[in-house]
Amino acid sequence: MSFPTNWLIATNGSKFASAAVKHAGLLSAELTNKPKVTILVIATEKETEDIALGIVEMAKFLFEEEGGQQVEPILEVRIGEPGPTIVETANELGCDHILIGGADFKWDIHDDKPGGVSNFIIARFDGVITVVK
Repeated sequence: MSFPTNWLIATNGSKFASAAVKHAGLLSAELTNKPKVTILVIATEKETEDIALGIVEMAKFLFEEEGGQQVEPILEVRIGEPGPTIVETANELGCDHILIGGADFKWDIHDDKPGGVSNFIIARFDGVITVVK
């Protein structure tokens, strides 16, 4: 497996999702070979698309604040359910790395209750996944 070069950062503007954006910015700044970076925000319905546009702009600011302006992220807003839309977008864009916040991640693998969006992505994405908490 080679080092990932096409990243998808999924954020909803929450504390942990914003931490994932910042982590990606810091990580990209340290790399000699810069990755292609897409920042994705999911609007669950058409009516919330304007809010999502504001969140994706703020995420770009956080990414560049932490990592400098060495990488120009592509900004994406999509409408749908977060888990499936993140996986579909990553596959469509040929991403080999997803970075997400892990507020809803089920850390106890012995717990038989389902996890949230993070667990959905981990179960369905074939690539590197970074969960930041």
